[in-house]
Amino acid sequence: MVLEQKIITHNNKRVFEKLVMTTDFKRAPKYFAEDEACFLFLTNGSFQFRTPNNVVTYSKNEAMLAKCGNYFIENTPENQNKADNTISVIGAFFYPEMVKSFFEKDLSIKHFQHKFDVIKVNVEPLMKSFIDSVDFLLENQSIVDENIIINKLKELLLILSKSENASSVYAFVKSLFIPHEYNFNEIIQTNLYSDLSLDDFAKLCNCSLATFKRKFTELYSESPAKYITLKKLEKATQLLHLENKAIADIAYECGFETISNFNKAFKKHFGKSPSEMRLS
Repeated sequence: MVLEQKIITHNNKRVFEKLVMTTDFKRAPKYFAEDEACFLFLTNGSFQFRTPNNVVTYSKNEAMLAKCGNYFIENTPENQNKADNTISVIGAFFYPEMVKSFFEKDLSIKHFQHKFDVIKVNVEPLMKSFIDSVDFLLENQSIVDENIIINKLKELLLILSKSENASSVYAFVKSLFIPHEYNFNEIIQTNLYSDLSLDDFAKLCNCSLATFKRKFTELYSESPAKYITLKKLEKATQLLHLENKAIADIAYECGFETISNFNKAFKKHFGKSPSEMRLS
């Protein structure tokens, strides 16, 4: 649930935002638009950011830069064990035509080979000072005008381009809007032991559920539900040989949402429960 939200817009598009929300969620699709890139600085709490081939955890005073793409924001165990169950972020959002126009006359295009989808940004003193200035503007929006907005966006892009060692800020800006290319098999194998639904898998693969099922069956000669469940159970049988691992921990590590679901799937496939398998 959103507790506080303050937004600064430019040309009817959100460019800066302060957001405070509770951690009563498990997983949510990224909340920024399809064609935008996003910078987030976490002022409180933590979250996991799931990309098609990676899961990155961000904690207080860490910053994230995400290119356009399909992602999920996930809760972390750390949040559930804290008395203060909120996440607070300050964000900046970049749109292709808007930010490219900032530098058309200032810089020439140079080739920039920096392939990423989501990265952690070094929060150096210069970046921290910038974040404090944006926070001040969000709290005092009566002083904000178009020139301040444009200059602040340019300032952030310049800081980020230096942080990422880009050949030029224009090249860095251009790279933000070139979607990272993923391999279908890589996405599946990376997220195999998560608790993602088939709908979630389809979103990460940037396709409809029907297309995802068709491509999956063509690649693995098996339905996704059957293949994924079998792989999880295979991993579970290996972990059951480790006597110091609790069965509940094994279930969650293999991506089952509940112990009940794990026991049911295990007994259906092997004819005995995980406890019986361990004893045998």
